[in-house]
Amino acid sequence: MNKLLPKSLSRYLAVQSKYNLNLGSNREQIIHDINSPNFSVFLDFDKKIKYKRFDKNFFYKIFDNLVDNNDEIEKLIIKNLSVGWQIDRLPSVLSAILSVAISEILLCPKTSIKIIVSEYLKIAESFHKDDEIKFINAILDNIHKELNKSA
Repeated sequence: MNKLLPKSLSRYLAVQSKYNLNLGSNREQIIHDINSPNFSVFLDFDKKIKYKRFDKNFFYKIFDNLVDNNDEIEKLIIKNLSVGWQIDRLPSVLSAILSVAISEILLCPKTSIKIIVSEYLKIAESFHKDDEIKFINAILDNIHKELNKSA
């Protein structure tokens, strides 16, 4: 993640925000923090990126869709988990990545699925090993196919 484009950083922030929701933060606090004049992002603990470098409108679209359609997004994840797996067994970061990626898939059906999946797999590489990345890829691919069947 050497050079992040504004939309890429918005995706990363949306994943962080979903993770924070999973830990008990609320929507209002997250929006307040994002809008704070002192807001900045730390990546790899070496880089400090100022908030003005991300696409706020894109972030809000993904994040609002995520919060507003959380039940639908969770149902899609649950439906595509292997037998015996439950959504609450997923690691929080993995769950956040899947949720935000699905939010974007639902919100932006004209955006290439390859772009969306590629972006979230790059985020996943920061936190997970190959098995989890393959898992994310498979889930997103299955959900995309399912959504296209019903479209």
